[in-house]
Amino acid sequence: MSGQMVLRCSKTGRLFFNTAEATEHAEAFGKEYANFDEVGLDHKVWVAAETGRVCYTEADVAKMKVRDPDSKTWEEKTVAYLMELQKKKDAAFARKEKFFSSVDQRKLELMMSAKNLGKNRSAKALHFTRDKGTIEAAQAWLAENEALADLDKITDEFVEEALASLGDVVMMDASADVEMAVDDRKVGDPNPPEIKEKINQDLLMQVMEMGFSELRSEKALYKTDNVSLEHAVNWLAEHAEDADIDLPLLKPAPVKPKMSKEEAEAKALELQKRLREKRAAEEKEKEKEKEAQRKESTKMMAIAAEKAKEEDRKRAIEQQMREKDEHEKHRAELKERLRQDYIERFGCEPPEEKDEEVVKEKTSKEQLAFHLNKLKKTYKDTNVEGLKTCLNTLKVYIKNLHENPLEAKFKKLKLENKAFQTRIVPFDGALDVLDVLGFEKKEDCLEQRKSTPDGFLCGQAIKFIDLMLGQI
Repeated sequence: MSGQMVLRCSKTGRLFFNTAEATEHAEAFGKEYANFDEVGLDHKVWVAAETGRVCYTEADVAKMKVRDPDSKTWEEKTVAYLMELQKKKDAAFARKEKFFSSVDQRKLELMMSAKNLGKNRSAKALHFTRDKGTIEAAQAWLAENEALADLDKITDEFVEEALASLGDVVMMDASADVEMAVDDRKVGDPNPPEIKEKINQDLLMQVMEMGFSELRSEKALYKTDNVSLEHAVNWLAEHAEDADIDLPLLKPAPVKPKMSKEEAEAKALELQKRLREKRAAEEKEKEKEKEAQRKESTKMMAIAAEKAKEEDRKRAIEQQMREKDEHEKHRAELKERLRQDYIERFGCEPPEEKDEEVVKEKTSKEQLAFHLNKLKKTYKDTNVEGLKTCLNTLKVYIKNLHENPLEAKFKKLKLENKAFQTRIVPFDGALDVLDVLGFEKKEDCLEQRKSTPDGFLCGQAIKFIDLMLGQI
């Protein structure tokens, strides 16, 4: 099957599984629709989960969503999937036709034409009354089951159960040839009792009142299954010149089933069990396929969301960089204007700004880097061990805050704490680091001024400290 090809109309995108269908399509719509391309079984199509509608391009899917709001969920499939689906539909149609052919065709035709009944309900009635074998029994069954909601429906499940219940017993047309005894009939003999008991006596009287003999009247009613007076009279008119019109009907030989009723019932139960097991296996396989599709869909959605998040992050960084550049440019221009103004007023260059004053105008991250570098430069040559202890203590404070942002105990640093007094306070710049991270001085402690600490800034501080510890 992997090498099999199908034809696709280049105008509409519609698929055709054989050349006959494609030719019919071209002849129906004209030359513009006569150009076809070959596509493989892996060619993509889209199927609506709710309605089963098929679209051949993503553009068609967008249009169909507007045209048919019920078709909401579109699943990506292949041509091979459509072919398999069509095979299942064909098989279901064949099984339905097999069911129709299992009932008496002449009775089915009579019920449809003479009684104006639908084919589905007529076939159902004949199926459920096949043990009686008369149209009267079928009509009685219909009267009893008139309220059934699915009386006029022939579902796949019903067909499977009906065929399974039949087993190997095939319903035969009442007019079919059967093996008979030696023909010793002669004119004047009555019809056999087996024939007479199946005749509607009211109709028989009506036919005889029209001048037909009892034997001919019985034959006509038997041959038309007691459908109506009109059908019986029509039969008599059609067969008036038959050579055996005045001979009695042959005694029908019983049609023997290939198996007993008990055997047929046992086989029907076995077939029904196998059918249920097959359906259960198919449902289980469908559920597995749906679950796999759901997981794949979730995975793809997660990847798409992550990609979109990454794009948003990149755009945000780019925007921040642009804003930073613009800020720096504006700041430089303002600084230059102030310098020129100072020169005009005092005739000399303005005094140099102190680093502490400059750093306050920078971002929190830049301030953090400044104070940590100040710590390193001040103590790396004079008190390297104390510097390491100070940095490690700062790292512990910051890490606790970063990993437990809602814990109140990590948002306060007691000033009288011995470790704080010996490892932090003596080192110029350490308190500035804590200040940048949001700690402000209270009566007896340093306390976070923010309800939720800046997680990004805490993470950057930990990275800076680890980097400095590695360099010392």
